[in-house]
Amino acid sequence: MSDLLRDRENFRKHVASQPIIRQRRIINPGATTSRQTGAQAQEAAKIHKDATTMTRVYEVTEFLKKAQRPCPMKEIKMHVHDFQEDGPEFHYLVNNAKVIYSAKDNTFAYKPDYEIRTSEELLEYLRKIPDNGGVEVKRLQDSYMGDQMHKIIQELRDKRLILAITDKDNRPRYIFYNHLPLDDKPIDQEMKKSWMRMMVPDENELEKEMIKARLQPTRIEKPEEEEKPVQKPKRAQRKTKITNTHLVGIDLTQD
Repeated sequence: MSDLLRDRENFRKHVASQPIIRQRRIINPGATTSRQTGAQAQEAAKIHKDATTMTRVYEVTEFLKKAQRPCPMKEIKMHVHDFQEDGPEFHYLVNNAKVIYSAKDNTFAYKPDYEIRTSEELLEYLRKIPDNGGVEVKRLQDSYMGDQMHKIIQELRDKRLILAITDKDNRPRYIFYNHLPLDDKPIDQEMKKSWMRMMVPDENELEKEMIKARLQPTRIEKPEEEEKPVQKPKRAQRKTKITNTHLVGIDLTQD
């Protein structure tokens, strides 16, 4: 009996001496995923809502640009679906720098950089630019001319009322008011006779005539050739033949 008690006591001591291992709690992964999915869904919904709002703002702005006049809210709703007066798009439009809002009439109007509609207005605008300056064509795209801009510019060019700086494809990049248009009137006959009487001197006499007229002749000077460094001739290396003259006549194959 004593042996049994002693074994039980030893077993208790052995169990008590073992390290304590805490049991890990298993967290339900579905709960965390559901919380994350809910937050992501809310964020995605907010982004979608903001994108939809900005799309409606863009549609209203484009409609006002084509209308070229103040438009009441009722007319805007007919062309832009789901536009709400109490929605966020209304706030964006009221504070948009490209839109003019009239609280009195409750109307919106587009505000272009250039309030130009016709060729006459464009011509008058160019005429008033100080120092005979011009304007870049691509900047005129933000005007009431819209798709007719290039047609209007070409008509004014054909009439020689404006001048243009073009690109390699002959498309105007900058346009200017033509302050000195040439008339299509016939040249006076006396002017033609005077022009024909003017003779260009012979090439040999041209310099003398220019000096008489106190004009400086233009000379074309040949560019000076760069002096090439003189390369010294390479010295030929002499070949030296080494001969063991003191071993001549001795047979080295014998001991």
